[in-house]
Amino acid sequence: MNSDTKSLGDIIFRNAKYRVKIPKYQRPYAWELQQIDEFWDDIVQDNPTFFLGPVIVNIEHIKSQDPYIEVVDGQQRLITATILSAVIRDVYKSYGKDDLASIIQGNFISYKDLDNVDKGFRLTTGLSTNDFFSQFIQNSSSNIDESSPSTKEEKRIKNNYITLRKLLSEHISAETSNENKIKKISDVRDRLNKLTVIEIEIENDSEAYEIFERVNNYGIDLSLSDLLKNHILKNSTNPDDAHKTWYEIEKNIQSSESEMKKFIRYHWLSKYRFKTEKQIYNDIKANIKDYDVFLVELFESSELYLDILKGNKSDFIDYKVNGKNISSKVYSIILASRYMGISQDNVFYLSLLRNIHQNKLIVSPANFFLFLENFLFKYFAVSTLPANKVEKLFSKYAIELDTLCNSAKEDKHLKKETNSMFDHFRNDLKDLIPVKEYFNEKFDEIKYSNTEKARRIITYILSKYENYLNDVIEKNIDYDNVNIEHILPQKPESWGLSRSEIKGYIHKIGNLTLISKKLNSQMGNIELEKKIPILKKSDLKINKVLTGFINEKNNKWNENLITERSNMLSSIAYDEIWKS
Repeated sequence: MNSDTKSLGDIIFRNAKYRVKIPKYQRPYAWELQQIDEFWDDIVQDNPTFFLGPVIVNIEHIKSQDPYIEVVDGQQRLITATILSAVIRDVYKSYGKDDLASIIQGNFISYKDLDNVDKGFRLTTGLSTNDFFSQFIQNSSSNIDESSPSTKEEKRIKNNYITLRKLLSEHISAETSNENKIKKISDVRDRLNKLTVIEIEIENDSEAYEIFERVNNYGIDLSLSDLLKNHILKNSTNPDDAHKTWYEIEKNIQSSESEMKKFIRYHWLSKYRFKTEKQIYNDIKANIKDYDVFLVELFESSELYLDILKGNKSDFIDYKVNGKNISSKVYSIILASRYMGISQDNVFYLSLLRNIHQNKLIVSPANFFLFLENFLFKYFAVSTLPANKVEKLFSKYAIELDTLCNSAKEDKHLKKETNSMFDHFRNDLKDLIPVKEYFNEKFDEIKYSNTEKARRIITYILSKYENYLNDVIEKNIDYDNVNIEHILPQKPESWGLSRSEIKGYIHKIGNLTLISKKLNSQMGNIELEKKIPILKKSDLKINKVLTGFINEKNNKWNENLITERSNMLSSIAYDEIWKS
């Protein structure tokens, strides 16, 4: 294998010698909003590194009559780069710059001869996307807004085009003249062209699939933690002690069931600055002077990180602000995050717990916690919106909190500025809360499955609904002693139904409730008239409301009523339980 550092301009754009094809064995185009946001950030950040990672190509066909190279690994980046090229082309057109649009078409998307005639596209995608991609991305006369994608891949292509177009429009919106907007678009074009990769060449088609599998399963780079460990040990004044401390950090992270690279990045984001994973190592090298002190920081942070991910209530017994114990509030928001399956907020919790633990925080975050939990539920747990933008906010305010807590300001000024920080944080998050219509649509997609993640979020939702019915903010439900119960059972034969008939709605949240394990053992797959008396024995108010609802519907339970209850739960969730 041969390797070399090359720009996208060398591989697929202006200076590329060969067409690029994606072979049949490659996986489908899979990038979602998260990857698109990160790709865009790589291009427009203030101090871009321009490095996208490795691209592996098979060059055995470059001596054929129609020479081309095959992409063994890297197709997601090359397809997305071409989509952004089409966005730039079309935005140029919208400002009347057909000449610049034509240059993009001929130098980034297709080849043009001396008569400015297209001679084919630079990138040929796999069979599952080629027709749609060539017609609505690579064809300069098409309008993707009028397209009707029929597969998940086609929908991703259209959605990512629209997202990148929106990001580019926002990027140039501050400019007051069209001339300056065009310059800024051209800057994005040039940055895209300069994005660099490590191109690894292979010459044997028989090895392509094996190499593709190895790269995707194992990776080809040293991990962030390996690089940082070596660097710290090399720069420590006491390598033996440093090695022991690093081992303790690794044990904490293993116990947390997380990854070292994720923990290191989250610590950095909580105290220093926002960086992507691939930028962290160089940023640490550039900014840390005393690695012994930094190693102690990492160790203390790893203890907090373990508590955040796995700690019990007893691990949060001594968190005080101005002498007032807020341990239960801290534990409650962290436990809620766990049940919702969210991790990005851990960046902020690291800063918060660090400064509470060191007795430096003088403003209670309890009221902010209520808002934060509501935001996390609507934005992440239900709507599954992109994490990148919010992760930046968590980092921004984690660092701001850390800076305030370690300042030498008088308490009265510090208290005012900390309250102001929480207010700004709340307002920034509030702007991102999804509208109710979108929330309802995504809430309807929440389904029961036999996975810990699905069971946790459903248990969390129904538990919060139970608290709402009891008019309390917090009520301790013993998660280990309650079960999720299907009202219409998964084996519905005693109800006169087949499993295929109920497949589309059996796992909807409207068909679910919580019940004690003792009562759950009496349920089984019994008929509705036998199940109602057991539900009435439950101490949980959710079941009293449920049996009342069934009674109002003439003791019936079917798909329409399950949907009605799902919609009712969704509306109460948005407007009442997790109100903003």
